[in-house]
Amino acid sequence: MESRYLPRANAPTLFFRTWKSKPGPTGSRTKRSVFIGHSQPTHSGMIEGIARGFHRAGWNAFSGDIRGHGNSTDKDFLLGHLSEQDGWGEAIEDMRLFLEKSFEGVAWEDRLIVVPNITALLTLEVMKDWPDLAQHVVLISPVPNQKTLALFGKAFTQVRLRLRGPREPDDQALHHLYTFLGSHLKDRQHLADVMSSDRAVIQKVIDDPLAWPTPTASYWASIFSGMLSAWRWPRGARVKAGTRFLIMFGGEDAMLRDGGFLAPIERFLSGIGVDDVASERVQGARSALFLEEEKFNISGRILDWTENRSRPRADNEEVDVEQMASSMLAQFDNFRSSNLSPDELVELCYNAVDDESRWTELIYRMIYEAERSGDASEEEIQSRISRVMPHWERAYNINRQVMMSATLGVLLQGVIERLQIGVAILDKEGHLLHANTAYDAAVARLFGGAQMGATTCVSKATQDLLSSSVATDRSGRPSERIILHEDRPVGFQFHPEALKQTGLQRQGPASILVLRSADVAEQASDTRRVLAELAYGLTSKEAEIALAVAGGQSLDDIAGKMGILVSTVRGHLKKSFHKMAVHSQAELAARIMSGPLGWLK
Repeated sequence: MESRYLPRANAPTLFFRTWKSKPGPTGSRTKRSVFIGHSQPTHSGMIEGIARGFHRAGWNAFSGDIRGHGNSTDKDFLLGHLSEQDGWGEAIEDMRLFLEKSFEGVAWEDRLIVVPNITALLTLEVMKDWPDLAQHVVLISPVPNQKTLALFGKAFTQVRLRLRGPREPDDQALHHLYTFLGSHLKDRQHLADVMSSDRAVIQKVIDDPLAWPTPTASYWASIFSGMLSAWRWPRGARVKAGTRFLIMFGGEDAMLRDGGFLAPIERFLSGIGVDDVASERVQGARSALFLEEEKFNISGRILDWTENRSRPRADNEEVDVEQMASSMLAQFDNFRSSNLSPDELVELCYNAVDDESRWTELIYRMIYEAERSGDASEEEIQSRISRVMPHWERAYNINRQVMMSATLGVLLQGVIERLQIGVAILDKEGHLLHANTAYDAAVARLFGGAQMGATTCVSKATQDLLSSSVATDRSGRPSERIILHEDRPVGFQFHPEALKQTGLQRQGPASILVLRSADVAEQASDTRRVLAELAYGLTSKEAEIALAVAGGQSLDDIAGKMGILVSTVRGHLKKSFHKMAVHSQAELAARIMSGPLGWLK
């Protein structure tokens, strides 16, 4: 695989990948080329398996990251962001450039496009004025041509844009979208489970620093605008005669509702001049089947169709949006077919504080009512969402805070008990909420006497330590301070980002206090890693890499020891920079050494 950046005016340089086949015998078709797209939560670095499958079969394979995805980012074009002005139009031009580079000098009949999700929509956009783009086009779990779903999504995101900046990540939109998509799945543990039923695949997506971003409000608005635009072609526009399409989807497919939304797509393609529309349902797969080449042989299935060795046909009963929504709503208590009043919708919002499924019910309810009306406009849907959104936002924030408080309580207590250093959790007033046995022992050593084992005594000693400590640490950050005892530094107090929200609550965990143990020798690597996770909100891998960098190791050495690519190390490091508010490896090392980890030495 080779990679390069394609420069763009007023845009980030676009990351482009190629898998070039060796020239074959004289007269053989060495120019056959396939472009492979990516989906919203993925990037071109994740399609290595399917690309190599085509490469082994003698095809040149190409892929690239649309702006706001993978490596096609910079300070102005963030990961998970498309511009508010014309984000979708800019993404179309990115796609056009990738296709131009992939098919330069390649005959129409030797061109193959394999595109999932949003790149499927972008391909349809490009074909509006490039009708002879490629003879063979494969859409994998495309976003369906269901107008009501697109109108609801666009209206929802437009309302969200009023509540936050266009460049601000919108975790609420991410949560609701993927909960909605996965609501019909039988087995669901994570939002990303709509992609695959294989836990290893999902974990790989989540762990990838360039995948599964939290998109901005502007990104979502662009995507839903594109969902409307891609399926709306100019009157009379048609593809070149002989163009073939294959629609692939999973046995449990969130996008096409297990094939229920297939028929309208087939009718659309016939309407723009596609005579040959095939379809294949891949049993055992979900919407990101292109990530599971080894399991499902996706490239082999596609090549069998491309080279006319097979013509698959999925036989699925058509389901419209009203049927889909009513069948899901029937699973909820007290479902009735009449429209809910605004007050009843607000009640649903607050019921979701204790039962998150009520948000899914709310979304299905609004979609159901819009579809039943038959002529609901975007303005009408937006108006209905606008009336509910302040309550929806408030209920969501309350739910997150309650869940975080409960989770942090269990997590922090479980984690700190395993640490070899003294760790205490304090509320915003500095009152002791929880401490591990190592902390009790450290306090007893400092103040002298076994009687320090009593909770009241440990709490009083903690207050004494805090009252005699330095107000700010040497970095000047008021949220961190050195803990002194008898004019000697013995520990460190800090306020991790993870406790920012819970610290606002009465007697909620707000800060962490660490004390040196009796043995000031180098702490176990696991203890240092866990403390780095707590202090800076890092993942396990991010903490491990940050500590290695602070210890003077090169990125090449770190990659070799961890068995990962240097580019992956850089991706994790980039996220650590953002979380720790630093801009270089030197700043990161200084940040770590001036914080709780530095004071343990």
